[in-house]
Amino acid sequence: MGNIKFDDTNLFYLDAGSGYPVFLIHGMGSDHAVWAELIPLLQNDYRVIAMDLRGHGLSSKTPGPYSIELFSEDILQLIESLNIGQAHFIGHSMGGAILQEMAINNPTIFSSITIISSFSYIDHQLEEKLVKLHDILNNKGYNEFFDACLEITYNPQFVIKNKELLDEFKDSMAKYSSISSLTSTINACLKVDYKSSLNKITTPSFIVAGENDVFVSINHAIKLSREIPNSKIDIIPGASHNMLVEQPLETYNVIRNFLDEL
Repeated sequence: MGNIKFDDTNLFYLDAGSGYPVFLIHGMGSDHAVWAELIPLLQNDYRVIAMDLRGHGLSSKTPGPYSIELFSEDILQLIESLNIGQAHFIGHSMGGAILQEMAINNPTIFSSITIISSFSYIDHQLEEKLVKLHDILNNKGYNEFFDACLEITYNPQFVIKNKELLDEFKDSMAKYSSISSLTSTINACLKVDYKSSLNKITTPSFIVAGENDVFVSINHAIKLSREIPNSKIDIIPGASHNMLVEQPLETYNVIRNFLDEL
């Protein structure tokens, strides 16, 4: 575990394993813990670095506004502080959007990118969901926001079966979460629009989506795979938006197959 400090910001990261570096970038309202099931699998062969984005987890809850570009700059600061020249990057949901921005504007740091349950622009359906989450967060509070996220990011059967565990996770997340920071993060998501620049991405790219994702439609994954040159795509049967938690082994297997083929 470690921290880097610059300006008014402290960024927390988990650093595990050894070998070629792999950076894990979480999504909106999440933190490094979302990778808990994948890290032990990846660290057998890679150096795995899972950070908390600003406004999330154990990193600073700096005042907004936030932007995808700001998150990208933070990641670049971490990469520089660790003296890493190039790495594989895996991003989930908003983390995948951040990687698109970075791959377009800072391509030399990438050996590959894996984009999971993500989007390159905000269509009407996704906008409606994000605005609803924004309103719940600011009008009803964090616990209601967390429950609303569960409904659209997990399969219902998983939520029922793991209610006690998820309640504990909610209590833990509530201790570190900032409504202001989460609001700024949702606002940053609402401005995502890279669909006209995806053809500039030259990094080997792998798009992963869940068949049952009701938050980010698999149409977004199909769009990404069509627009990013020479990219690969895999739709995981039965998987939800948060396949990292629900189906970690299946998620790891498709990622590892992609990395092994590079």
